[in-house]
Amino acid sequence: MKRLVVVLAVLALLHANEAAAGAWTQAKGSRFLKIDAQLVRGKSFREVNGGKVAIPTLADYTTSLYGEHGLRDDLTLVGYLPFFKRITLNKQVGRPSGFVYFEGDDVTGMGDALLGLRYRLARFGSTVLSAEFALGLPLGEDTQANGLLTGDGEFNQRLLIQAGHSFCPVAAYCNVDLGFNNSIKGFSDELLYAAEFGYTFKGHLTAILRVRGIESRENGDDGVGGGMGGSTPTTRATSPTARNSSTI
Repeated sequence: MKRLVVVLAVLALLHANEAAAGAWTQAKGSRFLKIDAQLVRGKSFREVNGGKVAIPTLADYTTSLYGEHGLRDDLTLVGYLPFFKRITLNKQVGRPSGFVYFEGDDVTGMGDALLGLRYRLARFGSTVLSAEFALGLPLGEDTQANGLLTGDGEFNQRLLIQAGHSFCPVAAYCNVDLGFNNSIKGFSDELLYAAEFGYTFKGHLTAILRVRGIESRENGDDGVGGGMGGSTPTTRATSPTARNSSTI
């Protein structure tokens, strides 16, 4: 069961990155809200060395709210709240014996939130350069017995430098992010990067191509678990910055 916390690290990464929304700031008094639903389901995960490990079927259902509010034309309040998370782990029954190896488990609750500010540093025609600082708020559960954790239990800090360009009058844009995530409680820090291109068809349908990456600095405390070396579910299992984290 200890290995399952590695999978949850990837789920947290997928959700947390939804809070990134580009370099543009909202006009003073303007707001943007988005409700998002996401399902991640897997029967195995990849270790850091590439090996594939089978696990009981794990599913993560998340409904979240992302919002922006213009405090000034060049300063925007941003926030991300996964207000409903349900994580399930399937029952394991041997065949043909019918022996129950694991009764299954599930947890429902709120996930960790992000709250931050985006400041427009400069504008060059159709190009915008901004900086964003966000604080992780540990609102989720980080002590569940079987490692089905909805939160990581820490106040991490994230700083992004963002550049966006509009191709107006063509209904297209591009955005590039470069950032750093500072972790506490002995977990590794991270370098973050992302690139995005979007095109709107006839003013109604937008297609987006997005690439995101994360590089661990591998500077965490060897005595802290949560990945392949995890010893208890109270470690930062759901954090994408945990040392030795793996992917589904």
